[in-house]
Amino acid sequence: MRFAVRLSVLGFIFVGLFSVLGLRLWFLQVAEGPAIARATEEQTWIQKSTHALRGDIRDRNGTLLVTSQFVPAVVVDRTFVQPEQREGLVQQLSALLGIDPGELDQMYEDANVNGRFQVKTVEPQAAYLINERLDDLPGVEIVKIPERVYLTGPTLAHVIGHLGLPNAADLEENPDLPPDVRIGKIGVENVYEDYLKGTSGLQEYRVRGGEIIAQRPPVEPESGNSLELTIDLDLQEVVELALEEGIALSNSVKEAGRADGQEFFSETKNAAAVVIDPNTFEVLSISSVPDFDPQQFVTGIDEETFAQLNETRAFNNLAVSGLYPPASTFKAITYTVAEQENLPFPSDIEGVNAADRLIHCDGTLELPNLEDGSPQVKDDWYEPANIGWRDIHGALEQSCNIYFWSVALGTWQNRETVGENIIQDWAKDLGYGSATGIDLTNEVGGVVPTRELFEEWAQYQIDNPDEPPRLDRSRLEAGSPFFGGDLMDFAIGQGSFTATPLQVATSYAILANGGQVMEPRVVSRVVDTEGNLVRSVNSPVLETIPISATVRRSLLTDLGRVVTNGTARAAFEDFGEGLDRVGGKTGTGQAGSNRDDHAWFVGVAPLDDPQYIVAVVIEEGGSGGRIAAPVARHIMQYLMGNEPTPIVEGEDTD
Repeated sequence: MRFAVRLSVLGFIFVGLFSVLGLRLWFLQVAEGPAIARATEEQTWIQKSTHALRGDIRDRNGTLLVTSQFVPAVVVDRTFVQPEQREGLVQQLSALLGIDPGELDQMYEDANVNGRFQVKTVEPQAAYLINERLDDLPGVEIVKIPERVYLTGPTLAHVIGHLGLPNAADLEENPDLPPDVRIGKIGVENVYEDYLKGTSGLQEYRVRGGEIIAQRPPVEPESGNSLELTIDLDLQEVVELALEEGIALSNSVKEAGRADGQEFFSETKNAAAVVIDPNTFEVLSISSVPDFDPQQFVTGIDEETFAQLNETRAFNNLAVSGLYPPASTFKAITYTVAEQENLPFPSDIEGVNAADRLIHCDGTLELPNLEDGSPQVKDDWYEPANIGWRDIHGALEQSCNIYFWSVALGTWQNRETVGENIIQDWAKDLGYGSATGIDLTNEVGGVVPTRELFEEWAQYQIDNPDEPPRLDRSRLEAGSPFFGGDLMDFAIGQGSFTATPLQVATSYAILANGGQVMEPRVVSRVVDTEGNLVRSVNSPVLETIPISATVRRSLLTDLGRVVTNGTARAAFEDFGEGLDRVGGKTGTGQAGSNRDDHAWFVGVAPLDDPQYIVAVVIEEGGSGGRIAAPVARHIMQYLMGNEPTPIVEGEDTD
């Protein structure tokens, strides 16, 4: 009896299981059958994107700088190639296009099953010949692809940038990025990539046995938006040529100096310049030498050429990434702080009349015993000459280091009341020590030396003794690694202080406009294909630094004295009409042992209503008054409507 019951139970279980299985089969075949069939059909559709034209780039006057055009390209779609056809296809294409068969076969392999890859762009005649043979070339198409055209060659290369295939980091950041589409790598091509790139189109089809059996209506690509720059192409060409001539002048002066027994360490090769409107912070010109031709990247640059350009720092935009001590150009900032904050002068120092704020610029400053490590005697750049007693106006005109050293020394002696970092804080407010925020790639911040920073460096050095030192090891044994002499060096733009040419230009722009801080920019507008405004790129006022109208007028007047009577007089003597409306400041930056000095000049014009700030640095170029000032003078002549005169050496001044 028990056996019969058990058998009945098992029978019911088997019946139940088969019922469930049957119900499931009915569900899949009848109820869900059409949906599954549709899903299966959907999986057989192949998608092929079609590239959009990138937007144009124009200068501030509407001059076309960069555009795109469609060119024929040979493309292989493995969907239409049977396995037994691969070898023959590779051999035929190799012969037609002059490509190594092994290289072509690797491209085929990398595309994977049903993959699609571009072999190369071709001339129209070659495209015509290949098109006639398509019946013998399975999977091969002649398609139109967009190609970038850089109409100005190397001019503006660092602003515009170049294109390149996405690397691993690009693909990780944007997994949907097609690996065969060239994207902006540097410059505005990179910063405004999302505006320029446009929207890809789409083609969908089904394939069976290497033949298209169904197609869907294509989605057409949409061209990208265009950029209008703040840059003036004509001015840019003047600036770039002036820098080249400045480099040549420096090397000519060095060659003559070596013949007279002078020592120079290097050939001058690099330079940078910025021209900015201080009222809007529009960058009118920004240049770096050496440069490169973006057209070389359009179809892919060869490794040897890339290595050569990389070795010469051609890809570095020195205007935003080159770090140099700003040297005596920074005296305009120390001047402003001293006047605005009424900084105290040092006491008990020979040659310092604290009551009348006069300094004896006799070439040497003898210091009190500040603390271990501070130099006790500092020689000025014109030593052993004596240019007499000077107030702040005459000190800026003749670039008297002793005057500005004394301002820093008085600040150091009275740091408990005025604040040890008062000059550094002003410098940071004026843009030193951090990126300006310009719409370009690879901008760096520079260094504003403070006690806090030096103590941070010292601690890092102690914790990482095998790393390259930032400070002399003797400083690590002092109570603090920051000395009074460091503040004095900072006040004249030397020591550990570094800045970019753009930072120097923007600091002068803020001083010239009365204290308004803005972000510089190189793009003014983004427009669509019909010319309609997509985005206006403005520079709002971020903050206003309290600079009195009296201090501003005094500074501008004294910058004018620099070019009429001071360290830039010789460089500007043939300026022509309007010399009384321009001003500026020379600078000679100490580059360290076994390197030549950096030549600086920063100009302002017109002084009664500043419209232009011009910053020029010739890396290891020598004297600012001798090399950089003539270059800036040439640029400022153009800006002021004068015929630029030849760039010849000025006077060997700081």
